[in-house]
Amino acid sequence: MKILKSVVLTFLFATPSVFFAQTTEKGVPTTTTTAPTATATAVVQQSLVSETDRLMSQGNKTSLLVNLPKANAKFAEKIWKDFSKQFKGEYKKDKKNEEYFTDNAMIVGIGGANTVDMYVKFAESGENTTATLWIDLGGAFVNSKDFKDKYSEAEKLLLNYAVTVSREQTKIQLDDQQKELRSFEKKQRNLESDKDGLLKDIDGWKKKIAKAESDVINNTKAQEDSKVKIETQKKLVDEIQKKLNSLN
Repeated sequence: MKILKSVVLTFLFATPSVFFAQTTEKGVPTTTTTAPTATATAVVQQSLVSETDRLMSQGNKTSLLVNLPKANAKFAEKIWKDFSKQFKGEYKKDKKNEEYFTDNAMIVGIGGANTVDMYVKFAESGENTTATLWIDLGGAFVNSKDFKDKYSEAEKLLLNYAVTVSREQTKIQLDDQQKELRSFEKKQRNLESDKDGLLKDIDGWKKKIAKAESDVINNTKAQEDSKVKIETQKKLVDEIQKKLNSLN
């Protein structure tokens, strides 16, 4: 049976929401939830949190679902594992049922002074992943009909998780693009360095060409002087030859 209940993420406002721990006068740790915001939710603006009954390790129970655009199941689980640490429960992986279980989670808005158990499954569909969350209050699972306020807090929790996934995706994208930018900048520096080297080569070649041109001029003059000497020497040789011939 599907309960017709969905919440669009367009109520999100200014900054990513925060789950933070406090301590009551009795020393009971509490967790306060605040709504996520538009700046951090650009990727999940069109997502819905919906409520439906789904099969899990404890049977067919009421769950909350949220779509995680452009996220694979492995990434979604990694973020959930870190995200759920704030609830101070014991995190476990149920390989048989492909569930992620947080035992004795402290979420005051949902469980009050009592702990709750959370079960999560991730299902990939194309480039997206659906996260399904069940919250066991201890004999009953959170649903909008019987636990309206608790369900509202559970919605906020799941929306905050979706925002966290989006934020971490964006951080990775930023890191990748910064690496790409550094690569382009390095190539630019190399091109500039190559140009400087080529200009120096051209300057050196110009100096060599100028020297060679000067050497050609000097060589031409030296050849002319050499030709004059050769002609003069030939005449001297001829005169001596004639003198020798006259003595025979």
